[in-house]
Amino acid sequence: MNTPVIEAHALIKTFGTTRALAGVDLAIHRGESVAIMGASGSGKTTLLHVLAGITAPDAGSVVFRPAEGAPIEVTALSESARSRLRRERFGFVFQQGLLIPELTAVENVALASMINGVRRQDAVQHAASWLA
Repeated sequence: MNTPVIEAHALIKTFGTTRALAGVDLAIHRGESVAIMGASGSGKTTLLHVLAGITAPDAGSVVFRPAEGAPIEVTALSESARSRLRRERFGFVFQQGLLIPELTAVENVALASMINGVRRQDAVQHAASWLA
């Protein structure tokens, strides 16, 4: 069976008295496209932030399984380790469209790699293959 690349179990996140996530379970497999849909305020952005390690959940776990190497329990990492994971292993394009308009789509995707020290030519080549 195909092992999920990212898996969440029993995610709970509250903001004051508002429960944004109430025991969310999710598994996303390599190559799968997933749409997170719901009404405004239903927890979509919170879920994505927890999956990416931007926000820590109050309870539950997130496991990322890279193509190579051991599984990584995102929710067990420190804030700096979660930032490194996002910088080196995966990225986000937010709904606000926080792209640099002077750059092409490929260059926008490659930018994070270049900031991380990857040569421009290599970063653009990888970005183009990811977008393909």
